[in-house]
Parts: sequence; C-alpha cells; structure tokens
Amino acid sequence: MKLFRFKYLLILITANGFSQITPQQMVSNMGRGINIGNVLSAPVEGNWAPPISEQYFIDVANAGFTTVRIPMDFFGTRTSGDTSVYSSATGTAGDYTGSIADYTVSSTYLTRVEEVIDWSLGQGLITILDLHGNRLKSEFLYTFDDTKVQYTDPTSAKRLADLDKLEAIWTAIADRFKDKSENLLFEVINEPYFEVSATEMDAINTSIISVIRNSGAGNTTRNIVITGGGQNSYNAPLAIDPSILASDSYLIATFHYYLPFKFTSCTKDGKDQYTWGTTADKSSVESNFDTVLTWANNNKVSVLLGEFGTDNTLGYDYSTGDLSAISSNATGFADGGPDNASRVEYHRYIAEQAINRGFAFTVWDAGPESGKTIHKRTDHASTTNYDINYFTVNSYDPKNTVASTVVDNTTWVEDVKNALLGTTLSTTNFKTEEFRVFPNPASTFIEFQTKQSIAHITLVDINGRTIPLTYNDNSSSIALPYINNGMYILKAIFKNGQQTNSKLIINNL
Repeated sequence: MKLFRFKYLLILITANGFSQITPQQMVSNMGRGINIGNVLSAPVEGNWAPPISEQYFIDVANAGFTTVRIPMDFFGTRTSGDTSVYSSATGTAGDYTGSIADYTVSSTYLTRVEEVIDWSLGQGLITILDLHGNRLKSEFLYTFDDTKVQYTDPTSAKRLADLDKLEAIWTAIADRFKDKSENLLFEVINEPYFEVSATEMDAINTSIISVIRNSGAGNTTRNIVITGGGQNSYNAPLAIDPSILASDSYLIATFHYYLPFKFTSCTKDGKDQYTWGTTADKSSVESNFDTVLTWANNNKVSVLLGEFGTDNTLGYDYSTGDLSAISSNATGFADGGPDNASRVEYHRYIAEQAINRGFAFTVWDAGPESGKTIHKRTDHASTTNYDINYFTVNSYDPKNTVASTVVDNTTWVEDVKNALLGTTLSTTNFKTEEFRVFPNPASTFIEFQTKQSIAHITLVDINGRTIPLTYNDNSSSIALPYINNGMYILKAIFKNGQQTNSKLIINNL
C-alpha cells in the first residue's frame, strides 16, 4: 500500500508539472542574490522601509541579481490566537488543551505576500520566503531564552502552544504556495541560534519540514532552507543534526556572516574598526568559509550565505542625505561608519569567496532608511542626497562633511552593487554607436546592428564564465542557448581588432 501511494505521488508531481530541482542545481541557479529587508518583516509594512513595489524586482533582475530573499513576519496581528493564556511554568504541558486550529494567519496578509512573491517570480528571480522579524523574536524565539522575560519552560503548556502556533503559520504558508514554481524556496526561520539550542532547533526543523512536505503538490520536493541552533555565524549550519540532512533530499543549509562585528557594525558605539581588507582580514574569511565547505562536503549538502554586509560608508543615511550622524547622532548612527573602499572591498571579497566555494549568496539590504543600504528605492524615497561620489575622492575623516547637496537619481549604491556582481559586470561604458543588440531582455535569440565586421561573439556570465555563441557572417540573428535568467555581457570582437561589451538581460519565461 505504501509503495502504491509513493508511485501515485510521483505521477501526480509529473502531471502537475512540478520538476525536481536538486539543492545542488538550485544553489547553482541562485548564484548572486539580495535581501529585500525591513519591508514585510516590519510590524506594519512601510514602518521601516518604503512599501515594496514590483519595480524593486525589475531593478534587481535588470541589475543582474538572480535571487531575492524576502524576510516576512507572520506574528503580531498577522496571525490570530493568544498563547499567553497558557501557563509558562514547569510541568504544565498536560494542561494544554489547544491545537494548531486555534491559530489563523490573516488571509489579507497572505494575499499581499502572494502578490509580492508573484512579482519576484515574474521577473525570473529565485525567491526565498524567509520567516523573520521582531514579532517573531518577541513572541516566539525569546520564549526559548531563559535570559528574556518571555521565557517559557520546555515542559510548560505555553511552550506547546507556541510550537503549535508556528506550525499553524507554516501550514498556512505551505498550503497557500504549494502550487508555485519550484523557484520559490521556504526558509524555516531566521537566526534562531541566539535563543534556540541545537536540540530545540533540530525539533523545530523536523516539525516544519514535515508540515511542508505533507502539504503535497510542489512542496513534496520544494527546496527548504534550514540552519542549526546554539551556534551563530559560520558555525550555525554545523549544529544541524546530520540525520535531518540525510532524511530529506531537498534541504539547503544557510549561515550569515557579519564578522568582524566591530567593522560591519561600526556605526554603533564601541565598534570602531573603520577599515578592512588586510591579508589577515581576508585569511579569516577564507578559513571560516572553508570550515563550512568541509562540513558541507562531508554531509553532501548545498549552502546559501543568507546574509552579509557592512554599515553604510561614514554612517551615511540614504533616506535624508545626512552625514551629520558622524558627529551628532542625528539619525542614530553613533560614530560614523566604514571608509568607502573598505565597504566596497568587504562586499566584493565575501561575494567572491562564497561563489568560489559553490555557495549561493543573498547580501543584506534593508533599503534607504537603514544602516545597510544597497538599493536606494528612490521611486519612493527622497532623491535629494549628498553627492555620494564624495566617498570615493576624499580620504576618511569622521568629522568632515559635504558642503552642498545634489540630486542623486541613481537606484543603487553602484560601487557596492558592482562589487557584489563581479568586476566583469561593470555597467559603465557599455553603450556604443558601433553595435546595437535587441531585444533586450532576450530569451531565445538576439538581433544586432553594426557597421563593423564581426570576428567573434560570446556571452560572459556573472561568474566570468564564457558561453560561446554560433555566429554566421550572413545573418544578423543569433540563437541563444537555454541559460539561467540574469544579466550577461555580450562581447563582440571586430575584425579590425576592436571590441565592445553590451549588457544583455536573459529572461526565459
């Protein structure tokens, strides 16, 4: 009987068009990505960053990122059911009379989440739904930490209620999105390891993986992102019980990297390392990443670097164009921030080392109203800013400020974005009157116009790999191989020895 049900499940998956993408394939496809933080993870969307719009995903895809991680908080008013009615005292678990049916996720919020996910998937982006947020911490994660007032004893009725509420949330998520593309991934919970032990996190992972798998349809083989408890940063995935990894073929392990904190959070009091990039700095990254790689190889698991980044250069506030924070604390940035060269190099090097080891990454970005900004979201925020080029032509001086303001209509912190995407993807000086390519975005073919005779033409992907194209002198059309969505560089070498680079977006619908 069990064998029959298993065969029927495989037939159902095939009939519904759900392919089975292995974690190895998925991580390769994910490549270089970005977080859209502080939006749906805020208690109310718009509190911490501009409300999200479809344009954000268009910007991300056009820039060349291939993955988006979207932190979302389902606690607070977004899920009904009050667990505080149950005792948090030792030995009261037998008094628990509830069930997951007592907790209901807001259909309005789920509809909004689905709209955002569809915008992302519609741009060909691999999309991660990440359970994340302050209410998640205060209502759930802190209940595992005996230093917090929210702590509940593991043998208490409230502990059972809180676990049921989490399971109810994931039941609703899994049911709502089970028919979505395999390019939607689920991440069980963000950074649980500061409050949750390894044993407790193993139990949570096991429970939520089961909820997702039992929901059926595409969720039976959807890739799920998990981490361990009790250990943070690069040690977090190492805390996952190997039996969990061995029990499911579609798991991706994740870790976050903000080391050294005194540099990556140097706008805060007491964290005063403003430069980064020495041989010792880089050796530390390599050693830590190699620790993850060795563990991953031993456990045959693929890896996502889910977050990394540094504070804004000099503590700059992109929502106001304010540098006064350096000396006055006007925007909450305590005492400046990293010099620009160090900030750019940190992002570049972390991205490079992740990709070199076969990890995918999603850099942390929380928009213009945060201390870590990459996408400025100027279609919503003010466009009057200090001239950010100041950071590249002036030496670091935490007491210096810019005398005048200019209008800055750029969407990105360009040098950081380019560092993340790789130096081969610099988008400056790509346009030329000698060579024109269309359509752009392209899917199966491109046409081009040029007065020059072409000797050779290739595509280069975000990792610098060359993809040869078949070119015929008698045709102005080139068939494209099936390749991952994202930004590529089309390199044309002319017979006179000159060459040109053109940015080409691939969007296979």
